[in-house]
Amino acid sequence: MFWKRTCQLTGGLLLIWFSLIMAALFFARELANVQWFGWNLSFYLAAQGLTLSFVILIGIYALAMRALSRRLADSREHA
Repeated sequence: MFWKRTCQLTGGLLLIWFSLIMAALFFARELANVQWFGWNLSFYLAAQGLTLSFVILIGIYALAMRALSRRLADSREHA
C-alpha cells in the first residue's frame, strides 16, 4: 500500500508540475502583454513563478509523505 500511494502521489505532483510548465510555454505570447512588477508575466513565470511552484510541490510531497508514514506506523501499532 505504501509504495502504491507513494507512486500515485509522485505521479500526480509531476503531472501538475509538467502542466504548469506547458501552460506557461503555451500561453507565453499572451502572457507577454501582461505586466507584473514591471516585467512581462511570461518572463516572471519562467524566472521565478515556476521555480516557486516546484518548491511548493516539494513541500506538499513532504507533508503528504509524513502523513502517510504516520498512518502506516499507527496501523502497525494497532495490528
